[in-house]
Amino acid sequence: MTALVWNFGDFYSPTRQAWRDLGSLAARNQKRINGEQEADPFLIPYSIAVTVLQQITDGYVYLDKNLAFMVTLNPVEPAILKSVFTYLEGVVRRIPLDEIPFMDPPDLAHRISTTSAQRLSLADNILDKEDGQPTSPDRWAYEAVRWHIAKKLASVSFLDREMERIREEYEGKDGETKYRTVGWRPSGNVAAVDYRPTSDGDLIAWGNPMGPIPARLAHPVKLSDVATARPENPTRAQVQYALSRLSIKMATYTAEPVPILNLDAHVRRINNTVIHASTVLVDQGKGRPLLSLSLGGRGLRRTNKHALEILSKMDADRSSLDLIEDRVEHEHSLLKVLDENGKRVEILTPAPGAVKPTMPKTGPFAVGAGAGIHHLALLREHLERVFGDKVSPFDLRSKGDVFGKRAHEPASAAEGKERTQKKEKGEYLDLVGKPSPESILRSIEATGYQKLRILCLWYRHETRMRMLHGLAHSYDLNPNDLDPVDGEFLSVAPGIEAVFHDARDLLEHGPGTQRAADTEKITSRFAEPNVLLVAWCETEFPVQGKAHEGMKAADAKKALEESDAKHQVVRELAKAAVPSQFLIGRSYDPFTKTFNVIKTPEKAFEDHRVYMGLLDLYRSCGVVDDRFERALYPDDDPYPLPRLGFCGIHIRKQATDFRYKGAPKRIITACAIIPSAKPGDPWRMLGWSNIHPEWEHYAQAQGHFHAVDYPLHTEDGDSDFQRWAQAGEDVRIALKELRDELDGLPYVLMIDGHACRRVWPGLQNSRQGLGKKSDDPRLWLPGTGLPPSWNPVSIIRMNCAQEEMPRLASVIEKQKNGKIVPLKTSSDLYYPADQAEGHPWFLFTEPRNYGKKRHGQWKTRWRADPGQASNNADERKENELNAPWYAMTTREITPMHTRDGYNREILAVAAARLSHQALSWSDRTRYPAPLHAALQMDLGHPQYRRSAPKDLESMEILRQATGNDA
Repeated sequence: MTALVWNFGDFYSPTRQAWRDLGSLAARNQKRINGEQEADPFLIPYSIAVTVLQQITDGYVYLDKNLAFMVTLNPVEPAILKSVFTYLEGVVRRIPLDEIPFMDPPDLAHRISTTSAQRLSLADNILDKEDGQPTSPDRWAYEAVRWHIAKKLASVSFLDREMERIREEYEGKDGETKYRTVGWRPSGNVAAVDYRPTSDGDLIAWGNPMGPIPARLAHPVKLSDVATARPENPTRAQVQYALSRLSIKMATYTAEPVPILNLDAHVRRINNTVIHASTVLVDQGKGRPLLSLSLGGRGLRRTNKHALEILSKMDADRSSLDLIEDRVEHEHSLLKVLDENGKRVEILTPAPGAVKPTMPKTGPFAVGAGAGIHHLALLREHLERVFGDKVSPFDLRSKGDVFGKRAHEPASAAEGKERTQKKEKGEYLDLVGKPSPESILRSIEATGYQKLRILCLWYRHETRMRMLHGLAHSYDLNPNDLDPVDGEFLSVAPGIEAVFHDARDLLEHGPGTQRAADTEKITSRFAEPNVLLVAWCETEFPVQGKAHEGMKAADAKKALEESDAKHQVVRELAKAAVPSQFLIGRSYDPFTKTFNVIKTPEKAFEDHRVYMGLLDLYRSCGVVDDRFERALYPDDDPYPLPRLGFCGIHIRKQATDFRYKGAPKRIITACAIIPSAKPGDPWRMLGWSNIHPEWEHYAQAQGHFHAVDYPLHTEDGDSDFQRWAQAGEDVRIALKELRDELDGLPYVLMIDGHACRRVWPGLQNSRQGLGKKSDDPRLWLPGTGLPPSWNPVSIIRMNCAQEEMPRLASVIEKQKNGKIVPLKTSSDLYYPADQAEGHPWFLFTEPRNYGKKRHGQWKTRWRADPGQASNNADERKENELNAPWYAMTTREITPMHTRDGYNREILAVAAARLSHQALSWSDRTRYPAPLHAALQMDLGHPQYRRSAPKDLESMEILRQATGNDA
């Protein structure tokens, strides 16, 4: 396996400097001129160049965004590169294409075209060189290996092996003969599915759609049959479909001699239109990969117009782009068609063809998310058929369950039976693991307060009742005995009280010119010295109305954000030092365009938003209760943990505003959870941010952070690289000052390795065992330069990027009698079988919604039952097709730079336990509690939505951190 690689030098090379200059010029030309001329959304050099090069080559081309390198599988002539980048510079400089001077090519085009490509071996770059140094593949190898593996996997048909139930006869309670499932076995029915490689290194089952129509046809389907079976006047859902996608990602792990290839199965939903999609797949014909193309523009999307112009001038094949443009023009014409009521006719998903736009967002769809565990097992079999003994699985082992029972989990079979009975009766049942009132009060008193007062602000009676019921059940009170009048203090436990207040003027959406005055009036009424006042507020998502008719989509979105009361109220309450949490009181269905006021459910335990909201309210108060003492320091623990503080650091890049010079400043938030010196005493929770760089009680730190705007990035025009270096310096200051808050306790630092990999080179896998480069201005480690005793005793690097994680395909368990039995799922902590020094641990988790039916455990989505709707319960069948199918999620836990005297395994177990026992969630969070609390500080900021990063890499980091699996 080889690839052609163009190396354009280091960051300061003339070629890369010329590329940055071209990008700066394009950014200046993108701006509005005197507020009149619209910015050109297509004037992005990288997007133009990639689109053109994909068309000129076979599609296998990767151009680094910073022009560090370019890699292809097939040659590209220097003359072609010179033409592409000459045209590109002319477009950016606003020179008509016919007037671009080719006799005197610009400096960038000359330098790129005179750079010689090297044909390099992947084996030489990736495999262990046996020199004692960690394997560190070059960046180009991460892209090229995906193409080669995808082509190899696509060369052999994927076999979808059907499984059938093994049933056992038994006698029911009434003497009736019944049957139960005792196992599964292959039925002998096997369907061959052909995947095709894509230009970005994935595989797509192009000719085997999943949807309501294909689900009622024989598997594998024929596309001609899908088109024939299409109803005459279908609904939106009837014609929706998705495709199976396989992803390939090479990753390195500490102490592993060679990189690991991680493969995963996904569902790629197909959008009904191209103009509302961000990516489109195009069939380029046999022998070429499916082209994965990013679309440009604001509002209605299309291919990059500048790329089309360049290809036309070069007389290059642009047939794939023309297919997309034909579809775009057709959709534009459909937008003008109105029905008899004068409303725009809905554009339905056409039958599968050569152009397939992918769905940009999740939402209601005929095909659910997730491929399921069985698909992963079949993928492993496929790998073995294709590669034989040339590949070996990444074997992991576990010592078993390292977690104790959480507060809401039954400790015995008898307790489990009792809980089941209560649930069947609809009685209240703690399903979230509520903290005890005593531990809440102890935590509040440890910060200097004498009382906790929960201010319930509402504007619908239904929401008031939900809040009342939630508080009553959480504190073992009967809600039917409670009916406090507005403003009356209601004692729910010693030192804890609630007060209800109708705050319609404050909470309803709108301009809110009086919100500051309304907030001051309310808080001054209910605040008292030595009382921690917290607000639990009603809200709802703002929805477009008559006032937004005729507005452009971007203008309407901005108007909704500016009228959103929640973010304004968060800011005003933060200024008043009042932590807040919000409860949705009314939902909106965008398809039926109807509202639904959420009411108190008949079964007391079913209002999950209420109980989760209370947990998160306690998190905002800085409450660390006795659940964490039990989780980290259980009796007779085989993993004895010394008393340690845990500090989580969250770092995020802000969205780039091209109106200003330079890269945006980084957002940094931190949380430290500090145990008591001896068991039974209250723990502390501190917060810190680079907006208000002081360690304070978490509630105060979050309040100071939310009370002011995010930092601007207009001052100095620093580069991305400099911003990451600055972030490292900020963290060092935070760690230096943390020492004074720990009361002499040592501490562990927790960071997201994926989000912080540009901050500290010493935490990168490729730098393990090596030293700092002399020309790198960044800190080597977070505590570099601090006295050794001020440094953390270990840095726990987390990674939640699922495509970089090993996927659980099969599990075997050795039972006490020595018998080996296969399992389908596991939620244990695993480690590599060879246990090399410095190895990572992997925490697998069964998703919360996996459910009793466990869709995807024994079949692929191609075999999903589309169900049957009926008014007759006996005829009704569940729709498996649109249900979510889950696989195990994974997080990597790697203790690094661990001080002598501290055990890496014990620290890894502690990190896993801090994910297992969440601060404000009934199940595991992706991050351990301190890192999760630091992230939540940022996510709750009033400006977060407009500051959230727009680049795909940063968006993916946040998506994985918050645990929203696709």
